[in-house]
Amino acid sequence: PFFRRYGSIMARSVSVVKRSGRQQGTRRIWKCRNSSIAMPFTGNIGSAVLSAHHTRSFHATTETFSEWNSNRISQAPNTSEGGSCVVCQLFREIGDRIELADRDRKPTANAPSESASNSMQRKSVASLTSEFCETYLSLPDKHPSSWENDPKQEFIDLLLNKKYDVNEESILSAMDNVHSRSLRTADILRIRGLCTPQYECIFHYILGSAQQDLGVAFLVKLRRDIRDVIHFRKFIQQKEKHDEEGKQQSKDLTGPNHLIKLQTLERNIKTILTSLFRPGVLNLQRITYQETPASIIEQIAFKEAVHPLQSLQDLRTRLGPGRRCFAFFHPALPNKPLVFVHVALLQEIPKSMSDLQYATESNATCATFYSITSTEPGLAGVELGNHLIKSVVHVLQNEYPTLTSFCTLSPIPKFNNWLEGKIVRYHEGLLKKQQSKQDSEDNGSDSPLRFMDDGFLHPSELQQLQSIFSSESSLLDLLETLKSPTWHTSASTSTNKGEGSVSTLVGKLQPVLMKLAAYYLTIERHHGRPLCPVAKFHIRNGAEMYRLNYMADTSSKGMRNSCGLMINYRYLLDEIETNRVKYEINGDVVARDGVKCW
Repeated sequence: PFFRRYGSIMARSVSVVKRSGRQQGTRRIWKCRNSSIAMPFTGNIGSAVLSAHHTRSFHATTETFSEWNSNRISQAPNTSEGGSCVVCQLFREIGDRIELADRDRKPTANAPSESASNSMQRKSVASLTSEFCETYLSLPDKHPSSWENDPKQEFIDLLLNKKYDVNEESILSAMDNVHSRSLRTADILRIRGLCTPQYECIFHYILGSAQQDLGVAFLVKLRRDIRDVIHFRKFIQQKEKHDEEGKQQSKDLTGPNHLIKLQTLERNIKTILTSLFRPGVLNLQRITYQETPASIIEQIAFKEAVHPLQSLQDLRTRLGPGRRCFAFFHPALPNKPLVFVHVALLQEIPKSMSDLQYATESNATCATFYSITSTEPGLAGVELGNHLIKSVVHVLQNEYPTLTSFCTLSPIPKFNNWLEGKIVRYHEGLLKKQQSKQDSEDNGSDSPLRFMDDGFLHPSELQQLQSIFSSESSLLDLLETLKSPTWHTSASTSTNKGEGSVSTLVGKLQPVLMKLAAYYLTIERHHGRPLCPVAKFHIRNGAEMYRLNYMADTSSKGMRNSCGLMINYRYLLDEIETNRVKYEINGDVVARDGVKCW
C-alpha cells in the first residue's frame, strides 16, 4: 500500500471487508506525531511498504507488525485437509480459485460489467499467487531434522493430501466405467486428467499468474526442500536398521508409501523445471572482473565446488588473460548464475593443474574445461552443464579459430572412498577363502568359496606392494598411507626401512594407483553405467576418456578425494553424437590408450 498524509484527520474506525473468503481492511495501529491515520492491509503484512519519510514520522502504538502477523497465524482455523500455516491457506485458496474458474467458464447473461469484473479477477489472482510465492520464499532454510511444526513440513504434507495428489479411487472408477463399453477419446482424456496430480495444475497456474516470475523461484526452492526431506528420510530408514531411536523416528516421519509419494512429487517438479530451463530460454554470459556485477562474482567465488578459491588473486587469475568463465542465467533469476564453467586456453592438453599457469590467448589450440559447478540444488538433474559446454564451445570457436581441441582436466571424486571399500572387502574375501579352505580340508571336500574381487590386483602387483611396505597386509598399509593428504611430501610416509625417499614411494605407487583408477573408471559399473559421476556426465555428453594423469592435483582436496589423480575427457566435435548414441544404447565408453594402457 502507498500512504498519504491527511493533516489532522482522525481515522478511528476499523473496517473489515470479507472478499473472496479473505479478510481485507484497515487497522489503526500507527500514529503520527500530530494525527492518527488508518493503514490498509491486504493479505500478508510483510508486503506493506513504508517510505523512509513515513518510517521516521510514525511510531507503533497498539501492536507491532510482527505481533499482528503472529496473532493472525495463531488464530487461523485448522482444517481436515492438513496445514494451518499461511502458506497452506494461500495454496488452498489458489486451488479453490481454480475450481471456481472451471465451474464458471460459461458467462451468465445477467452479469454486469463483465470486463471490469474479469480485470479485477486477474489482478486479484496475480496478487494472490505472488503473495503465496513471496511467503514461501521468505521461510527460513532449516534442516529437515528440525522441521517439527514447521510451515514447510505442513505444506509438503498438504501437497501429498488426497485432494491435491492423484486420486487412485477415481482412476479405478473411471477404468471400471470404460470396461463396460467401448473406449472413446473423452474417456482417454478423462483418465489422463485424473492421472495428473492437482498440485501440478496449481503449479502451472502459479507460474502463469505470479508477478515478476516468482513462480519459477518458488518451484526451484520447493524442489530443493523436497530433495532434502527425501535424503533425510532415507537416512532415517538406514538408521532404523541399527537402533530403536531410528525406528521410532522412521515411524513418526514416514507413513505407508510416503517416501514413494515424495519421490513422485520431486520428479513431477523436475519435469516442469526441465521445460522452464530449456536451452532456448537460458542466457549465456561471460564473467569478467571489470564488467560483471560484484554480487554475481561473489556468488561464483563462494559456490565454486571443484577447485575452491585460495585468494583474491586466484579469482583475478581465473577471470584474467588466457582464462574464460561463462555462466547460464534465466530471465526469472537474472542475478543468480545457475551453472558456470572455467576455461583455460592452452597450446596442448594439460597433464596437471600446474599446466594451467601457461594459459595464453596467442596461438591457443586447446580449450580446457577445468571446473564446472551447478549453484542451485533445486535444479539437480536438469540438463544445464551439457548445454553450457556446447554453447561455450560454439562461442570459443568463433572467437579463436585456431582452437582444434576441446578437453577437460577433471578430478576423480569418490575414488578414495571406493578404494577404501574395495580393499576392506578384498581382505574380508581373503579371510572367507582361508576359512572355507580350512573347512574343506576338514570335510575332505575341495570347493572353496570364490571372492568377487579375485582379479582385483595381479599377484605380481600384490608382491610389489608387499616389497614396498614390507608387510603381508600391504593393501591395508597402502590404505593407511593414502589417508594422509600429505603422504606425497611427508618423509614419514616412506615405510620402507631405509629404502628410499618420498619420491621413490610416489614413483613405485604410480602403476598400482593408475591401474586402480582405470579399473574404477572403465570396469566398475552401476546399472551398466560408470560409477564415477564426473565420468558419467562427460561420457553421456559424447566425450571420450583420453588420458590418466598422475599427481595432477596435489592440493589437500585432490589428494583426499582422488589420490592426486586426474583425467582428460576429450570432445571430438565430429564424434560427439556417435559416442553419445553408443553410450545411451549399449553403455559403451570410448577410452583411448592413455587410459587403456593401465
